[in-house]
Amino acid sequence: MLIDIGSTTLQQLVRAGIPYLEIDAIFITHTHPDHVSGLLPFMHALIATPGSTRTKELSIFGPPGIQTFYDRCIGTIMKSPTTFALTITEMGDHLQLGPLLVESTPTVHTETSIAFRFIENNRSVVFTGDSDYDPSLVSFSQGVDLLVIDCSFPNTMKKNGHLIPKECGLVAREARVKEVLLTHIHPTDGPDTIRVDECRAVFSGEVMLAQDLMELDIE
Repeated sequence: MLIDIGSTTLQQLVRAGIPYLEIDAIFITHTHPDHVSGLLPFMHALIATPGSTRTKELSIFGPPGIQTFYDRCIGTIMKSPTTFALTITEMGDHLQLGPLLVESTPTVHTETSIAFRFIENNRSVVFTGDSDYDPSLVSFSQGVDLLVIDCSFPNTMKKNGHLIPKECGLVAREARVKEVLLTHIHPTDGPDTIRVDECRAVFSGEVMLAQDLMELDIE
């Protein structure tokens, strides 16, 4: 699975040794360019990689309007796949994919942006996508093992529609999550690690800064 698909996703899958032809599903939090700009080259690779013919279905799950987005931004540029089925679904409150339960909730970012919660074998992960502080996000994240949370800017650079470290810590503390992974890091003049310190000032649990190609075990 992929959760959002930024501009370098295809290259990073290759670097990570993950066969992109084997991806089953893509979950999209919202359709801002930094979250979907890798979808076009990804779909092209699935269709046009020499010597490879994909036959397994690909599912895309996203916010309201995801089908229209795909038709306008992807479908007008390249042909539809002919060797595999493509299904595009607007997320409801939840869906069951075999043993995996996927839940979603609106976030404070755009009119249609959503967060995802994945639950399997009593383990759970929340991906907030882009979001501002919201009590409903706290409720949605209650007790998760890992909270992957938007932390775009340090505390001194608050921007509406995005979380800053102290707000990430507040969500994590109020939701009683086990671990926090700060992501969606925008470049600033200071070191990225300042966000970890500012989050830890509010939340006493484990706080990590997302790094390209990092791997985490959910226990």
